[in-house]
Amino acid sequence: MRGEGIVLRVRNMGEADRVVTIYTAHYGKIRAVARGARRVRNRLLSPTQVFTHGRYLVFPGKGLHTISQAEIVNSYQEFRDDLEKMAYASYITELLDSFTEEELPSQELFMLLIAAFSLGTHGRFALAARAFEVRLMQELGYAPQLHHCLGCGSAVQENLRFSPEGGVVCPRCAPRYRELLPLSNGTWELMKRLTEWDVSRFGILHPSPVALGELERIMRNYIDFRLDYPLKSLEFLETVKAMPKDGSD
Repeated sequence: MRGEGIVLRVRNMGEADRVVTIYTAHYGKIRAVARGARRVRNRLLSPTQVFTHGRYLVFPGKGLHTISQAEIVNSYQEFRDDLEKMAYASYITELLDSFTEEELPSQELFMLLIAAFSLGTHGRFALAARAFEVRLMQELGYAPQLHHCLGCGSAVQENLRFSPEGGVVCPRCAPRYRELLPLSNGTWELMKRLTEWDVSRFGILHPSPVALGELERIMRNYIDFRLDYPLKSLEFLETVKAMPKDGSD
């Protein structure tokens, strides 16, 4: 197997090896061992670091595959050097890892990951995370219903609420649902763009902090409804976001 991929997760094995989880453009998620990759002078040391976008030659195996060759396309070193960027990148990669099975190819998910990381390099990880959440759910078949009420099926336009069970709810049907979340028209329009636009266009979006915060609460509940366990990276991200910024008290 030869092709591009991004390292989602790394764990140590033995004295010098690494087991690397890579999301690839043509083979989906794969797990492979990089022999000796923890040795300082090993040629696989840098290409197998977490978040690295590289080109990999992988020999198939019955259990773990084996990485034979690798070269870096983009190291994303800045994600490992900056605590907040690391936290966001860790959340995005864990989310993808948690929702995907091994060796189920999806060019769309690979390009979504590339788009999210590109936004991150421009200091826009808050938008990147929200865009990734919304589009990941869509690509996996969990797209929220945004155009018609979950209860009655009527077209919706205003005074909406959002149900983690599956999408928007009109005012008439709202009493039938528990744990509904506010959904402003601005956030509703943002969600529609994130589901309909090509991922390469996400960078032209400039939602307000209020809309991003509202969408974060909505997607957190929507994803939690579909996950059986909490994401480890989420607590890390929340801790980092709560830390005082430079120059703050």
